[in-house]
Amino acid sequence: MGHAFLCSLIGICALAAAEPVLAQEPAEEDKAALSGGFDFIEVRAGKGDEIFLWDGSFSYGDSTDQLMLMVEGGGAVGNRIDDVQARLLYGRSISDNVVLLAGVRHDFQPHPHDSYAMVGVQGSIGSRVSWEGYAFLSDDGLVTGDAQVIYQLPITDKIYIEPRAAIAWSAQRVEADGVGAGFTDAEASVRLRFRLNDKINAFVGVAHERLLSDSRELARAQGETLQSTMAVAGFGFSL
Repeated sequence: MGHAFLCSLIGICALAAAEPVLAQEPAEEDKAALSGGFDFIEVRAGKGDEIFLWDGSFSYGDSTDQLMLMVEGGGAVGNRIDDVQARLLYGRSISDNVVLLAGVRHDFQPHPHDSYAMVGVQGSIGSRVSWEGYAFLSDDGLVTGDAQVIYQLPITDKIYIEPRAAIAWSAQRVEADGVGAGFTDAEASVRLRFRLNDKINAFVGVAHERLLSDSRELARAQGETLQSTMAVAGFGFSL
């Protein structure tokens, strides 16, 4: 499925680069367009550990239908990248504030043969709150998911505070991967973002993550870290 994912990705890129040929020109305000960027490219540091992370999404489409590519990953600073994931999705807006999603996910690291079917939903509440949730079905039959809520609180025209909370879950217990059934891990973070211009922002902040319930007990039995709090610094940009 990994090869199929890459072929699909190449096809999407070619489609996005091609000029659409339509029998009738769409309304100016609803033409298909490319948008997106990186929500964050950041470094986290705490208790001697330093890691780098990135999270980006790109879409091509109009206000109703979109093709989306989401990428995320990271690793320890100074070492090779050990976590890379991509999601290729079709999105359909069912209201001004809600988009339904369906597609595929492929993990290039640390398990390069893991592929998933996935569904999801993205939404917003007013101009300050955004949320998203996803469910995944692996080619081994495992069901997992994650969700996130983000809030933006303006301080000035160029500065705003961005708290966010995320949680992940698994329908099965997979001891080999240290994953328990139920809620597996959660993260709460806050970033102080500075708009450098219309496209680029920089930020500092703090992030706290912890294992939950059964996953926490599995990690405890293996003598692994159960939670961590790290300082965060980085930047984001949009197209």
